[in-house]
Amino acid sequence: MTEDEKIVEAAAAHGVTPEQEREARAIIEKALEAGVARFYDIMADDQLIGPIFSSAVHDLPAHMKTMVNFWSRVVLGTERYDGMPLPPHVGLNLKRDHFERWLAIWKQASDETMPEPLAQLVTQKAANMAQHWISALESVTAQQAQLAQRDI
Repeated sequence: MTEDEKIVEAAAAHGVTPEQEREARAIIEKALEAGVARFYDIMADDQLIGPIFSSAVHDLPAHMKTMVNFWSRVVLGTERYDGMPLPPHVGLNLKRDHFERWLAIWKQASDETMPEPLAQLVTQKAANMAQHWISALESVTAQQAQLAQRDI
């Protein structure tokens, strides 16, 4: 389905014209861009996760564009992001407190830059992702520990 077909379908589902749907999507995209930018502004000064990001991300503008595309896919179903977000995080030794801080910063950035319904939506989606990622990374860590025990 083309982007235009998706817009027409979404407009019909929302009871609006395709032009109104395009306008709404443009507002959401701008809010996502602002939210991602604000997140990285806050995160850069954070003592817990700032150093992890600065050591792992070498091209911040490109990374921020990827994150806007990611959130656009999550919120609007666009297809600009087709990556797998979990694997790059596996080797960073992230713990529950890192995800809790990430979520707190994302909530602050979202609340400051997005209309309330959108901020609530992306915060809930982020909370769900954080819980999933914590479980996945803890599972990987447990598997690595089991493999290390076998080597002893």
